[in-house]
Amino acid sequence: MISRSFLVHFALYKYFSKSSAAFVRSYNMSDRSSGTSLKAERLPTMIVFDLDDCLWTPEMHTLGYPGPTKQVKGKVEGFAEELVIGMKCANGPTVKLFDGARKALIELATDRTYQDIIIAVASSSLEPTYSDSCLSNIEVIPGVTMRSMVQFAQIGRTGKLSSRKTTHFKLLHEESGVPYNEMLFFDDCNWGDHVGDVGNVYGVIGYRTPYGLQLSEFYDGLASYNKAAKDREWAAE
Repeated sequence: MISRSFLVHFALYKYFSKSSAAFVRSYNMSDRSSGTSLKAERLPTMIVFDLDDCLWTPEMHTLGYPGPTKQVKGKVEGFAEELVIGMKCANGPTVKLFDGARKALIELATDRTYQDIIIAVASSSLEPTYSDSCLSNIEVIPGVTMRSMVQFAQIGRTGKLSSRKTTHFKLLHEESGVPYNEMLFFDDCNWGDHVGDVGNVYGVIGYRTPYGLQLSEFYDGLASYNKAAKDREWAAE
């Protein structure tokens, strides 16, 4: 299997070869609520994102048939060419990433600090095909869709999946082999405390994003995981 880091860096190579004026924005360390460099800290093996109201808006169940089908292009700070920034529904709204979510995903795609982190999604979407359409089309950086960054995805609430995210995490764990205590989970928790539920059942470290993922929340989530990992190491000594 071709790794996510290979696909992302190959896309970046092609992009910069085409446009010397293009650049990827580097975020100042003052943006990080923890105030410390993460390069020497404990990072999760896997980061799991919810989708609706965490990474993007609006929620899939609010969209009419046939859902988001038309690509919407636009400018993203740091890139010269237009990207697919959203997916529009016929006679309806456009699904777009929250600003903080896009910034966090750009960091994951371009900062080598995170190149070995596995990215997954856990969504109890009532319209999984709509979610798939957005994942497959919305670009994070030129030539790199959300789908190409995601290595494991559990979307929906049928079959082995239910409205409880514990069912999603059970399958993510079985498919990836990643221990639960090496995962970090972001979820809006507006329809139930999924972070608390998954944490209580499996010990997954989570962070709530009730207004959509903000960049500061991404850093705070990493800091929470780092603290938990250190505490676990100290307890084992």
